[in-house]
Amino acid sequence: MKRLLAFLIAMTSVAGSLHAQLSVRLQLEKDFFLLYESIPLVVSLHNNSGRTIQVDGSAERSWLTFLVNEQNGSAIRAVDRVNIGQIVLIPAWQTVNRAVDLVPLFELRNRGNYRVQVEVNVNGMSAVATPLKFTILQGRELWNQTVGLPSVANDKDEYRAYALLAHRSEKEERLYVSVKDDQAKLVYGVLLLGMFLPICQPTAQIDQDAHLHVIFQNGPRSFAYVEVDPRAKIIQRAAFSDYMSRPRLVSDKGVITVSGGEQIYPKAEHILTKAELNPPPPPPPPKKKSWWPFGKK
Repeated sequence: MKRLLAFLIAMTSVAGSLHAQLSVRLQLEKDFFLLYESIPLVVSLHNNSGRTIQVDGSAERSWLTFLVNEQNGSAIRAVDRVNIGQIVLIPAWQTVNRAVDLVPLFELRNRGNYRVQVEVNVNGMSAVATPLKFTILQGRELWNQTVGLPSVANDKDEYRAYALLAHRSEKEERLYVSVKDDQAKLVYGVLLLGMFLPICQPTAQIDQDAHLHVIFQNGPRSFAYVEVDPRAKIIQRAAFSDYMSRPRLVSDKGVITVSGGEQIYPKAEHILTKAELNPPPPPPPPKKKSWWPFGKK
């Protein structure tokens, strides 16, 4: 019993010494996320000592360990390992941040309330951050469409299921896009497109390359435009006003463009006219008058 007590006291002093040298803090940009939306967790490591601290791991064990639990305490199964580099140098009195997406690492496949903890291991000592709570929600579906991807020689047919999802927070309504492959049971991503006004329903169309184009109202006289590819990557964004006319999506032989409105971001490039491309040659400079009173010198 005395040996066990001495061991616990020793471990407590070791952990305490690391906490005195290294402060660990977790940060989330918000406390709720849609199902399959990226959950970027930032781990901040602050060096309280007067020397550089080296944090390193190995191929078998990372120096950073995460633990995610449901509200009832049940642990969420990890499906992948953290990969943020084996060696991190933290200069004296400096802070180093590392961002980690929890969705690919844990089986977060249901709505509910969760808690995440992190442990940093340095030379057999550990420091634990204060846990954070977050909630996973199910958005309401506004629109959906499944489309086949352009065929590739000697390849099987592939499809994408696009959906527009909405969720209302305390302050605003937010619009998301979901990109899935239902046949392969793959979710490529759930992306936040931005805040929108529900008085005007978003408009969505799919072009010849199976890219999704969305335009939605995000202010009293403002509209947002987003293009998303089949791998849930945002290709471009733009902003329009409706002072002259209302912007809308137009399809011409599978090519989607925005017609109407005034593009305010990014500024639309000026299209040169034929006269601007081929300007006339400048007139010859006027002949200088001779100062010699009897004609040419």
